[in-house]
Amino acid sequence: MPVSVVNPPGYPTEWEADVLLADGGVARLRPIRPDDAELLVDFYDRVSPESKYLRFFAPYPRLSKKDVARFTQVDYIDRVAFILTLGERMIGVGRYDRIENDQAEVAFLVEDAHQGRGIAQLLLEHLADAARERGITEFVAEVLPQNRRMAQVFADAGYRVHQGYDEGVLMVDFPIWPTDTSVGVMERREHRAESRSISRLLSPERMVLLGPGARVQDLAAATVSGGFGGEVIAVSTDDCPVPGVPSASSVATVAGTIDLAVVSVPTSQLGAVVIDAAHKGVHGLVVLTGGGDGRGDNRTVVNLARAYGVRAIGPDALGLINTDAGVRLNASPAPMPRSGVVGLFCQSAAVGVSLLNYANSQDLGLSSFLSTGDFADVTGNDVLQYWEDDDRTAVCVLALDSIGNPRKFSRIVRRLTRRKPVVVFSPGRADRSDHHGVRGGLGHAPEAAVDAMFSQNGVIVVHRRQALFDIARICARQPLPGGRRVQLVTNSATLARQMAVTAAAAGLLLKPEPLILPTDADANALAGAASRALSDERCDSVVCTAVSPYDRDDRVRDALEDLAAHAGKPLIGVLLDFRGPPPASAEPDGMGKLAAFDSPGDAIRALGAVTEHAAWRSRDPGAVPLLDIDEAQGKRLVNRVLAQEPSGRALTEDEAAQLLGAYGIEMVAQTAAHSLDEAIAIGDTLGWDVVLKASSPALRSRPDQATVYRNIDNAEEMTDAWQDLTAVVSGLGFDSEQVVPAAAPVVQKMAPPGVAVVVASGEDAAFGPVVSLGLDGLASELLGDVVHRVPPLTTVDAAQMVRSLKAAPLLFGSDGAPGVQVAAVEDLLHRVAQLSDDVPQLASLALRPCVASLSGVAVLGASVHLAPTGDQRDPMARVL
Repeated sequence: MPVSVVNPPGYPTEWEADVLLADGGVARLRPIRPDDAELLVDFYDRVSPESKYLRFFAPYPRLSKKDVARFTQVDYIDRVAFILTLGERMIGVGRYDRIENDQAEVAFLVEDAHQGRGIAQLLLEHLADAARERGITEFVAEVLPQNRRMAQVFADAGYRVHQGYDEGVLMVDFPIWPTDTSVGVMERREHRAESRSISRLLSPERMVLLGPGARVQDLAAATVSGGFGGEVIAVSTDDCPVPGVPSASSVATVAGTIDLAVVSVPTSQLGAVVIDAAHKGVHGLVVLTGGGDGRGDNRTVVNLARAYGVRAIGPDALGLINTDAGVRLNASPAPMPRSGVVGLFCQSAAVGVSLLNYANSQDLGLSSFLSTGDFADVTGNDVLQYWEDDDRTAVCVLALDSIGNPRKFSRIVRRLTRRKPVVVFSPGRADRSDHHGVRGGLGHAPEAAVDAMFSQNGVIVVHRRQALFDIARICARQPLPGGRRVQLVTNSATLARQMAVTAAAAGLLLKPEPLILPTDADANALAGAASRALSDERCDSVVCTAVSPYDRDDRVRDALEDLAAHAGKPLIGVLLDFRGPPPASAEPDGMGKLAAFDSPGDAIRALGAVTEHAAWRSRDPGAVPLLDIDEAQGKRLVNRVLAQEPSGRALTEDEAAQLLGAYGIEMVAQTAAHSLDEAIAIGDTLGWDVVLKASSPALRSRPDQATVYRNIDNAEEMTDAWQDLTAVVSGLGFDSEQVVPAAAPVVQKMAPPGVAVVVASGEDAAFGPVVSLGLDGLASELLGDVVHRVPPLTTVDAAQMVRSLKAAPLLFGSDGAPGVQVAAVEDLLHRVAQLSDDVPQLASLALRPCVASLSGVAVLGASVHLAPTGDQRDPMARVL
């Protein structure tokens, strides 16, 4: 068991990480320490002579004491080494030694038994990340020509590698700054490893059930009755026998290896279980018990499990289910659900019980189910990576209590939703973790903003758990609609009117008009009408609602089922009778089955959500425009300000203008006036038609704008405005010294008449930058008429931001108003998005007021605040 150690001076604990290997296994990566000497010697003794030769270019059977001291005693600056450990063994080591100011030599050695698991690639990523932090920009290496694996590590890393030969040795050098290629390589490796890790969890061949005998009996019964194709071994902790499956007295006494351990013991006893299971080769540990002290206990369990190469699910997990006919895994106390194409993920066991009951009550077929507890290890991100590769999963459904790495989640779903519908329950309410510990001092975006960000990436966001399954049912059983036109078929005129209203509210178009049959229409009539509607090119989906309170058979359902099996567009059946749901089906669920409902409102709202997703998937995503900006100038200003004020601060007007100017955002010039005479002179210089306004933050944010005087056109008007401003300021409890000269009023040229808008950006501690657009004024703020997106913004994203405002008609011309230059508003959004994406230290930015008119957008004021934070929002090396 790991013991506490005293780290040497300068030891960078922030470089320690749990990592996932290429085969889905877990290992611990950390900087080497002097007390690793014995670990290093044992490791080297297990390395083959051939691997030693390839590393040192000569026979090198043993390390001398001098070698051991040199390899384990590093300064963590010019000489850095990382080791990879599994349990109490070292399985790989990588190091760099600085040879020039910005150049270092890199080398690796991996134990033969663990070669081919992607260890060298991981070590290279983390060494490069550490080296960049220490001011190194280039790695060099010497490789023997026959060491093809190492040569391939450098070639496949995604860096711009230069190669040459010197006296029969391959000389390699490459810059280590991240490139699009190297980041892409890292993300693809991460995807494969995480997908493989979950696949191994869901496909065990030998499984141990550990816990009190009565509970193990229940788990064994669920496993056996579910048809598990592997071997189940029971371990009773209270000597209560478990009939029907082989038993063992402890995990340690189980013969052979184990793939999965499902345990139900107090958290305090998990340490010994983890070690025993790891020694049996277990890949995954499912902890069904809750209890303990919550997250702290979870972290203890996870740290121990990862140290021994085990993936941990739980505590407070409901378990795992895989309905694949070749596996039939039910590592949970729930009954085995119907086989199907819906993947279902949640965290807490309580939510899992609710979700599985919903699925079973609606006979919705699942491909897999994972309840991971308060995920300290396996996350929704891991599961999404698996579902992307799993051909059996066509629909992905998640109920999230927390989002451990929201930016990574967004990146994955942005790719996944192009292929498979992803339905998420209210992500804005989920806890968002500061997952890298470098985002301190930053705020959190509101719930509505988070929901909007998920929708931007094609995720179907719902706020009722029932809606999760309504939408999943349609996506799993029927094709996506090709458009918004829906044909309503029913034998109730009253329902036809109600459904028409609901359809319009759901964003659907009634084309053609609802088809109303006689109230006594039988199954043939209803099915015939639905069939004709499916053949009608004027509609994209069909909702057939049959009211049949006197029917005592399933003829209507059967007729619609037959139609649904071959429909080329969605057919939704709403069956209103007193027969109740049909018995559970033994057939696999999936495409071609009828999406049946007992509520027309629920059916139409679900169809509306599916239609919106289909429209998102089919539309052109647009492109991120190339802007004429000076990123370097902007970052120099930010670095200069934070060097002067390490804790961060608000920018002055001049500094804000410089930062915005670097990104092509020109503010309307304003000049401070320290006296009435100066104000008159400034107005005359500007050719009058100016505004006089207070600049103190305490005054300029007043909603009544009592300290703003517009359309001043001569000295007399300026004198009146100046005197009035002085009186207003005094009346508000400020003396003149608080306004003049410390925060002197400003004189500014009047902007053309138009619509006042606010463009803002805020750095969310977990998601990163969030760009917002709204009309200026209390009405928009109180009514929540603000739209949000996350950078990078495509042309489609910016256009939708403008058009999604409830007040958008004002921008396009309403009631005879001329409208504004919408393209200029969209350009401003792109520039703010680029700025916020480039500068993580931009804690908040608000351009207010901005006046949009037919001639463009005049930016009249800006509030910019910087906060100290990391230069990179995402790690440049893979970590769990």
